[in-house]
Amino acid sequence: MRAVREYSMMSFQSEHRRFDAGPGAKARSSPRPSVMGQVVTRGYVTVGSPLGHRESYVETLSGVTGLTRLIEPRGVSTLRTLLAADSVLFATLEDDIAFFFVVAILRAVLGRRTVAIFMSPRLCFIGGFFKTTVRRHAFRLLKRLRSVTLLSILPFYLDQRFASVADNWIYDPQFWDLDSRTAYADWPDSALAQDVKRKAQGRPILLFLGGPSVMKGFPFLAKILQAKPAITDRLMIVVAGKVPADQKRFAELVSEAGGLVIDRYLTDDEVLSAKLCATCLWACYDPSYDSSSGLFGRAMQLGKQAIVRRGSYIDSIASHLNYPVHRCAFGDIDEGVAILTKIGEADTQPQSDGIAMTCRDQSVARLRAAFENRDNDFADATGGKAEPHR
Repeated sequence: MRAVREYSMMSFQSEHRRFDAGPGAKARSSPRPSVMGQVVTRGYVTVGSPLGHRESYVETLSGVTGLTRLIEPRGVSTLRTLLAADSVLFATLEDDIAFFFVVAILRAVLGRRTVAIFMSPRLCFIGGFFKTTVRRHAFRLLKRLRSVTLLSILPFYLDQRFASVADNWIYDPQFWDLDSRTAYADWPDSALAQDVKRKAQGRPILLFLGGPSVMKGFPFLAKILQAKPAITDRLMIVVAGKVPADQKRFAELVSEAGGLVIDRYLTDDEVLSAKLCATCLWACYDPSYDSSSGLFGRAMQLGKQAIVRRGSYIDSIASHLNYPVHRCAFGDIDEGVAILTKIGEADTQPQSDGIAMTCRDQSVARLRAAFENRDNDFADATGGKAEPHR
């Protein structure tokens, strides 16, 4: 149990170290023991940069595969290292698609296995005709290489077309990287979280975490509060993350309505403790962004409420997993007001009921199958327990 707790904490804190760090973080390569049983004995899980969620993915995937972490810019040295490895896992193939294709094809010639996590198969079907056509045919060609396996983090039940450009799918690692047996009470607190709870004075807390942006739906949240500032009489609104210049006016609207705006980068402990003290997390993103959401994954693992855009992929995933969320039509101020008004009510409190562990079991089984034998049926690899009960 202690080993599992240490692994989960390292993965979670690693994400937040990158979430709060600015550009210029140093690349690292270090071995990671597997807590799930080692799949391979020599190889790498790699990304080109530690920024965003990348290092969190590397920590998690290294932990479940036994592969060594390799985080460094793409270049000749990295190419040589990856070509020589027995097995390679690209944690986010979109880091540098051209580099990934070169490595995957050359390794296929050498008869060495390459597995890649496909973050955005949707981009093969939206956008300009020429670009999407080229992208689709390129990935379909790669699928024909027996030593290459592409795993989408968007389930095929969202769009069956994804099966034409990826071999199979797993759940986003941020849906299952925290072990459900971890004692959350043992995790660190922070002065920020204590201050938030003190200012909340017993009110439920809605947390908008990360740098505010149009893509994350921050202007929509601000307009909801502008339309009904009295919401903050019963709901504590917290915006925590460095506010860019183009979002300053919306941040002012949140403050004027009585919300708390923490306009700076946060420490590891602050990010973690903020999520733990929140009642609900905002994951209602602009329609231009329709992909996975680490914040939704965190909400699900921690048993928190979440606000999502109605009709989004996250909405569909939540329905498939039977995880209750607040669904809002993006841009509908009246519905937004109604949702914020009921946050924290007893009948809206979700229960994860082992959903994260189900996602983990299925995803780890498929990762293992990808490395052990491409010819194995991925569904059989899950032992018939791949899908949550609906």
